[in-house]
Amino acid sequence: MSHSCKILQTSAENIDLCVDLLRDGVVLGVPTETVYGLAGNALKEESVRRIFEVKGRPLLDPLIVHFSSIKQAEAHVEFNERARALAAQFWPGALTLVLRKKDTISDLVTAGLPSVAVRIPGHPIFRKLLERLEFPLAAPSANPFGYVSPTLAEHVAATLGDRVIAVLDGGACEYGVESTIADLRNPDTPTILRPGPLSAEQLGMQSVEVEQPSNKTAQPAPGMLSLHYSPNTPIMLFRHGERPSCVQKSEAVLYNTKPAADKLAENIFWLSESGDLKEIAHNLFTLIQKLDVRGYTQLQVERAENVDIGIAVNDRLIRAAAKR
Repeated sequence: MSHSCKILQTSAENIDLCVDLLRDGVVLGVPTETVYGLAGNALKEESVRRIFEVKGRPLLDPLIVHFSSIKQAEAHVEFNERARALAAQFWPGALTLVLRKKDTISDLVTAGLPSVAVRIPGHPIFRKLLERLEFPLAAPSANPFGYVSPTLAEHVAATLGDRVIAVLDGGACEYGVESTIADLRNPDTPTILRPGPLSAEQLGMQSVEVEQPSNKTAQPAPGMLSLHYSPNTPIMLFRHGERPSCVQKSEAVLYNTKPAADKLAENIFWLSESGDLKEIAHNLFTLIQKLDVRGYTQLQVERAENVDIGIAVNDRLIRAAAKR
């Protein structure tokens, strides 16, 4: 693939350029606090269709629509009392809400469903773009469909190549995993559709279970297909706090925490010096992308402690390890 995607350094001039391109219907790579997004005019069907084409994304997998303010979102989405309370507490931030949509949002965005996934992002550069535009931005992760999500501008340029003309560089993403998605279509039965940086406990949803819908029907939210976030190198998971039983020299082993000196080897890697869960999540996709191009026959990866953002890490790992 020709890597003609240009990485734009953050400057007033380049933000002006990106605003003009988005107004013209072009889709661009943009930074968010979760992962890099592939952004286009959410109200322009041609731009939305282009997002699906660039990613190779099936139309049954809907897009998240990003707004600059709750006031802007209210013109396109039906808020209930619980949604308003969560938005007031966690927006801008890494929380996506699934709510009933208004007719201004195309069915193409929502996989034909009467609901739409929405959020107000917290990344300052993405917010500058949104505040300059007269329309919201649809922005799934800026990578080929099903592949590891990008957490650096370089990932976008490397994986999308000449499918997208530019990515605005906002540095490394803060969280490194995608937003938490909460289904509030019925506020009396809120459901976490995708775990993320914000836990169910933080959202007041301690007893809910993550849904696992069919891969052949329209999804209520993105990131729910059983096979997703997958590198080209096969992944095998092993339990948190344990060691894999058998490792070949051709395989890489990825631990949560740096092993003791006598356990280190050229094919041993780690996500955090201390085992900090936020650091593990932040580094997860970046390290997997690095290892994916080194010729290993398999990546053996330790599951995270299944609490807080570790739940999101394990969700991504389980989908990444699913059989093709």
